[in-house]
Amino acid sequence: MIRYRWITNPVTVFIFSLVAIGTSLWLYIHSYLRVNEAFDEFVRKRNLDPSPLLETETWVMILIVSILVALIVVGVVVIFIYYQKMIQLYRMQQNFINGFTHELKTPIASLRLFLDTFSRHKLDEASQKKYLNYMIRDTERLSDNVNQILNLARIEDKKYEPVWETGNLKKFIQQWLDKTSYWSEDADVFLVDGEEGDFLVKYDVNLIPLVFMNLVNNALIHNDSERPKIEISLRNQEKAILVSFKDNGIGITKAEEKNVFRKFYQVRKAGKGSGIGLYLVQTVMKFHKGQVKLYSEGMGLGTTFILSFPIASLEDR
Repeated sequence: MIRYRWITNPVTVFIFSLVAIGTSLWLYIHSYLRVNEAFDEFVRKRNLDPSPLLETETWVMILIVSILVALIVVGVVVIFIYYQKMIQLYRMQQNFINGFTHELKTPIASLRLFLDTFSRHKLDEASQKKYLNYMIRDTERLSDNVNQILNLARIEDKKYEPVWETGNLKKFIQQWLDKTSYWSEDADVFLVDGEEGDFLVKYDVNLIPLVFMNLVNNALIHNDSERPKIEISLRNQEKAILVSFKDNGIGITKAEEKNVFRKFYQVRKAGKGSGIGLYLVQTVMKFHKGQVKLYSEGMGLGTTFILSFPIASLEDR
């Protein structure tokens, strides 16, 4: 039965439908012309005076039928394209559910393990403090995963209420790095001491950390090196502040660069991640009237994401 499944494949059904419609049109026109020729022959044999309108009516009928068939074909094509997009969206949503479930299960399993350890063993103060730090890390990770989904939904529904602040973006990033401990044991994430300046930017205090977190997580997921490394640097550019996240990961091809910011899209379908991280980054940057771009010299050569923030106006300072 499996070898006959191609018969019910949407592409096969679509092609057969077009062939059937085309064949029907050809047969109809062919038979109509033959009937018309027979009628003309009948008129000539009996020396009748045929009306000139008959020929006109024939071609008018053919034109009308052709237009109707063309509309049917267009309708079938539109339905087919819509159906294919629905299938693609369904698959992407499934990948998102699988990826996001994994993102939730990992810290939950870790918390369960630490709680079991506390309940079954008597731990000294140093061990208790160490495990409590691990649990705090996992709860922060859970909170961030949930918050990014909720905030993304609010932004898309235009129901998000921003909490704006104007400040030195470099200091804000350093403070964020000091508070964040998800990856400190598994990777090197650091702020490069480069160009000095005020780096004054108007930003939402709840959304911007999600942007940084997703860029770092993306760099860690797509990284096969022994020790992942992400360098963060800032520089002034006339009317914008540029923030670069440069990693030593697997890189990305030119063909994939246009797709990575699509919702639910994943470069590695079997990889980790929810498929909304970079989409959220782009959405939040648009919310800040900024941009996000990426650059990669090819596979195995790492990737650089560049965030562009408008410099805070005098009114915002």
